[in-house]
Amino acid sequence: MGAFITHRRGWRWTQWTMLFFCAFSLLLMIPFGRETYHPILKRRRAKQLDHSIEPSPPFRQQAQLFMTITINRPIRMLFTEPIVGLVCLYVSCSFATLYTFFAAVPYIFERVYGFSLEQTGLVFLSVVVGCVMGTITIILCDVFLYRPQIPKHPPHMIPPEYRLYPAMIGSLGMPIALFWFAWTAREDISWASPVVAIVPFAWGNLCLFISTMQFVVDTYTGSVVASATAANSLTRYGLSGAFPLFTVQMYSHLGIGWASSLLGFIAVALLPVPWVFFKYGKRIRAMSHYETPTY
Repeated sequence: MGAFITHRRGWRWTQWTMLFFCAFSLLLMIPFGRETYHPILKRRRAKQLDHSIEPSPPFRQQAQLFMTITINRPIRMLFTEPIVGLVCLYVSCSFATLYTFFAAVPYIFERVYGFSLEQTGLVFLSVVVGCVMGTITIILCDVFLYRPQIPKHPPHMIPPEYRLYPAMIGSLGMPIALFWFAWTAREDISWASPVVAIVPFAWGNLCLFISTMQFVVDTYTGSVVASATAANSLTRYGLSGAFPLFTVQMYSHLGIGWASSLLGFIAVALLPVPWVFFKYGKRIRAMSHYETPTY
């Protein structure tokens, strides 16, 4: 959509379009959104029942709590928790590669295949197809691999590692897709080949992201979960924002084949992460500085 809007209305209208979507979502959320934060719900319930409510802490204490939990703890977990650190590294590199395509696809398809701006925009439909396939894969893994574990374990005591099936499957698809894309994006091979190659990468990326986030959520408890996901968001969007800044320079200096292969080598290097957690997750969880399940 962005390519068509840019070509016909100018790049500023891409931002206006996003603003309209955000405003529409906000209008839907105001009447239908519900509060889910437990401390706030607890205070509201106590007020309805005319129970005594503990006064809010002073501003200085709130600021100190904000610095400790909201800012310091996610960064500390990133460097002291192997699960958080490795999951963040893998997911961040995967998303950074996805964002690299936003600059690499126009560079490649305009130069190699002579695509117009609108035609290069259509290439990203392969990402949509991959995400749909990833969603189906995650649902199938949940139905046929995760849920069968429920009767085998006590209630709410399924080891978090059983969440990693989609990540393990998806980790195989990403390097294959990147090397496929790297060495078929050339003039003597149809444009359809690199376009199709993007599909398994988007599929693997979504499988990895959803699966590892479920794993992290099941591994930690309470507000520590929020800190772990905050660390993931920090690194994920930090790298995703940085990679497109040097994508064109990387492709122009290394060439299409080796630039894409470099991303493939990174995917190969990180491929063992979900497999290691699946095999040794319980032992790694036991080394955590925070409360984690012992089952």
